[in-house]
Formats: sequence, C-alpha cells, structure tokens
Amino acid sequence: MKNATIWGIVAGAATATAVLMTYRRSDGSRLADGLISSARQLGNKIKDRLQHNVKGPNGEAVYLDMYDRQFFEDAEGKRVYLDVH
Repeated sequence: MKNATIWGIVAGAATATAVLMTYRRSDGSRLADGLISSARQLGNKIKDRLQHNVKGPNGEAVYLDMYDRQFFEDAEGKRVYLDVH
C-alpha cells in the first residue's frame, strides 16, 4: 500500500509537470520557454567563475571559463576574451 501511494504521487507530479510545460499562454508562449532560457543562463553562470579582482575595460565583471580564459560580456551578451600575456 505504501509503495502504491508513493508511485501515485510521483505519477501525479510527473503529469502535472508535463501539463505545465506544454500549456500555451494567451500570447502563444509556453511556460517552458522562460524556464529553459533561465536554466541555460544559470548553467553558464555556475560554469564560469567570477573574478573579483579583475574588471573589464568599462568596469564589466570578468569571468574565467572552463579553460581558464578571462572574458567579459558585451552589451549584446557575447563573450569578449581578454588578452593575457
């Protein structure tokens, strides 16, 4: 009985998640659209380490990527790598 209850709760949660992810709003967008882009941005922020003692040319925050290259993001959100000699 206990296992059936747990599996019922898990199945209900999975169904509710699937319905929320495929639900279309009145403007045509889906709830999942914002979640996917937010998760991607969060993953990039976690993967890239912030350098507290280094600033970009206009005072931007400087990060290290997974190859230990320093970069900052321009106004368009593109990475600009710094030349380190």
